[in-house]
Amino acid sequence: MHVANTYAREIPMFPLKQLILLATYLQLSFSFTTTIRIRNTHIMSPQKTYRSSSSSANEDDDSNINLPAYTFGLLTDIQHAPIPDGHSYTGNARYYRHAIEAAAYAAQHFQEERVDCVVNLGDIIDGKCADVQRWGGEVDSPTDSAEEQTNIDGAKISVGHDAIDNVLQSLSVYRGRILHTYGNHELYNLSRDKLMEKLKIPFTMEDTGDLVGYYTYLIENSNQKDVEKISSSSPFMKLRALVLDTYDLCLLDRCPDSSHKRHRAHEILSANNHNYPHEENSPEGLEGVARRFVAFNGGIDEPQLEWLHQTLQMARENEEKVIIFSHQPIHPGSTWPTCLVWNYDEVLDILRSYKDVIIASFSGHAHKGGYIRDEESGIHFRSVEAVLESSPPIRTYAIVDVFENKLVIRGEGDCVSDVYDLDHMKK
Repeated sequence: MHVANTYAREIPMFPLKQLILLATYLQLSFSFTTTIRIRNTHIMSPQKTYRSSSSSANEDDDSNINLPAYTFGLLTDIQHAPIPDGHSYTGNARYYRHAIEAAAYAAQHFQEERVDCVVNLGDIIDGKCADVQRWGGEVDSPTDSAEEQTNIDGAKISVGHDAIDNVLQSLSVYRGRILHTYGNHELYNLSRDKLMEKLKIPFTMEDTGDLVGYYTYLIENSNQKDVEKISSSSPFMKLRALVLDTYDLCLLDRCPDSSHKRHRAHEILSANNHNYPHEENSPEGLEGVARRFVAFNGGIDEPQLEWLHQTLQMARENEEKVIIFSHQPIHPGSTWPTCLVWNYDEVLDILRSYKDVIIASFSGHAHKGGYIRDEESGIHFRSVEAVLESSPPIRTYAIVDVFENKLVIRGEGDCVSDVYDLDHMKK
């Protein structure tokens, strides 16, 4: 498949191709500001604009950083469902069938670029898979006998199973490692046990008996030797992906009778949203960041917060750099209030204490995207635009290049390109 406006990243890298790649990056650095301004005109984030912080990165001496240390693919909120196109509850157009084709196209691009890994930020299928007939889809489920009638609900649930299998098949064109997180829409269809089986998320059972899916992964770079030859003046960057579970505390797929985490979620919503429980997903009457207290969101419990702190401390001691990935956004300046993690402030406090370790945080859930650079820490917080809401033939995803001194976001479709300076990480 031909992919326009990209450069080929091959193994091994021959000298001529290195020169071509270098020339491409130099051209990118001179043209990025104009490109970003043009692309921002049709996508408005909660901050109203994306702020590129590339100026100091371009001023730095890049003579030893000609190639990215790592490259990874990024996509979110595919939300495929076997139903006709429709709209969100707020009226945004959604393209349920096109989303799976867009995901396959992205996977082909990731494979052609030989990215080091791919990160799916969650909501791989839509909640409407649980009742496709209501939304104009069809379920192949016989209903002639009494026994078959009792299996109708199971047949509806199987639509979600089939839908997620179909998306994973589309993504399988990329033959490297895919790191998955999960969102509310997976939980409308499948249990955490099934998500562990299908998405290979390494869920762990905490002492409360609840499954939680947070984990970390040291990204491997297949081109490390080639890059070290060019960037021989310093040790090769070690990059760790840290995947948070923002539905640790939530109502979804937690036992009403025995789950400690569901009980905590019930208490949080009862105390902060007067619409709960009758209109549990409504923020009506709530102001500002208080609008986050709705049932399609969640929070992060104490054991995960402690694990986050310990993992970041370990990364600091091992001289690793970290990128945070989650379904829900963590910073209120990067998203609409209705999409925030319930206890975002507790998470932010931890992240800010490791500004020398954390490069950036990427999330989904907000669909239209958003960005802010945290003033206190300098960490970049980016909400990535959804695959689901890009009309055909637009295919929305990103390829991210990680340099020693900057991140380059190469957006495709409705995903906004940008360059993020990493000067906050200098000791």
